Amino acid sequence: MKKIMYCIMCAISFTYGANLNQSAPAEMVVMDYNWIEDNATDDATVYHEVKETPILEQNIQHGTQPGQMQEGQVDDSYIPQEVDLSALRDSDQIKVALLVPKKVIGAYANSVANSILTYLITKDTRFVFEVFDSGTQTPDALNLTMQKIKHKGYAFVIAAVTADGAQVLSKLVTDTLVFIPTVNHEDVSVQNPNIIYGGIDYATQIDALLPYADKKIVIFNDHSKLAQKITAIIKDRRIEDVVYEKEIKNMKANISYFFNRNRKLKKSSVFLNMPVVKSALIATQFSRYDDNISNILSTQVNYSPLLLTLTQYQDRKNFYIANSIGKIPFVLEDSNALLGSDITYNWITYATTVGLDYVFSNYFGSQNERIFDEGVFDRQIYYTVAVMQAMQGSFQKVDIPIPAEDLHTPSKW
Repeated sequence: MKKIMYCIMCAISFTYGANLNQSAPAEMVVMDYNWIEDNATDDATVYHEVKETPILEQNIQHGTQPGQMQEGQVDDSYIPQEVDLSALRDSDQIKVALLVPKKVIGAYANSVANSILTYLITKDTRFVFEVFDSGTQTPDALNLTMQKIKHKGYAFVIAAVTADGAQVLSKLVTDTLVFIPTVNHEDVSVQNPNIIYGGIDYATQIDALLPYADKKIVIFNDHSKLAQKITAIIKDRRIEDVVYEKEIKNMKANISYFFNRNRKLKKSSVFLNMPVVKSALIATQFSRYDDNISNILSTQVNYSPLLLTLTQYQDRKNFYIANSIGKIPFVLEDSNALLGSDITYNWITYATTVGLDYVFSNYFGSQNERIFDEGVFDRQIYYTVAVMQAMQGSFQKVDIPIPAEDLHTPSKW
């Protein structure tokens, strides 16, 4: 049975990956699976049809309705109302649409798509999965794509967009259930009752890290939006303790003067608000110049096995990372690996799976028990935060995981 599953996943991944990389947003990939029967033998031959369905723009109704956008506009007066989605429970198959502005999110498109496909394959159910590429996140692009999705009869959409795209969708979605795994609800000003968010709460992660911070705090970042956001959270919590802050935009430049005999670094806790490759390089500089720092602190951005391979143990032995990726069932971990998807360290893959699991159980029938136990409050998934230490060959928890409600998140679920 496992051998058959492996072969099917490889075939699906090959066909699906080729279709996802097509550039024309009007060509979608439809996957309609009637999954293997429980009594299938190792010699059984299983056929799954994968077909492409072109969707012509002239078949889409462009007339506006209350709450919908006219071309090039966002309806600021729209007050979202929760719609009745009971029809999802009555459907004889699971229909999932994935909206991806591929020009914006790039490689994230494959991560999200593979995690959706993996989860649906592991469930003993019939499903249809289709990918819609909006290209960009402009109001026109998202409006047209949502109309295409509605035209094809989808009532549930997973939208892998940035905060800007989520802001547009929050003023657009009227009669569809949308899950956005890439954005936290705190980053969107309009709260639409038909949208569920799965993005990490970086403020919660900073709150989990601050008990490990010394009285002196140093911040390094790379000027990205995320880095600036995390830096602002640290300053909001401990502005009086920040003794040194530096933006490093070009890692190829000579950065040695940031570390060589810099007395501000001595016995300080250093927040590295930048991706893992840059963080690893900076961590090695602390050891090289014997800066005698207390420790290094980071949010989810550095929870990656790359940190273990790009640094020596002496460079990372005091490296602490906040992690919101919880325990993963073996069947999902193994199946994701077969499709080349990382659910163990990729938080977008994890968040997508958790959100899909929540919707699958709460909207597609009560008989579907949840696999994950993350709480959902006010249309936002809340993750338990564990502080991890980068050891010689792995990450290990340094303390009991801190439940989200014990930090600054709501006490009632």
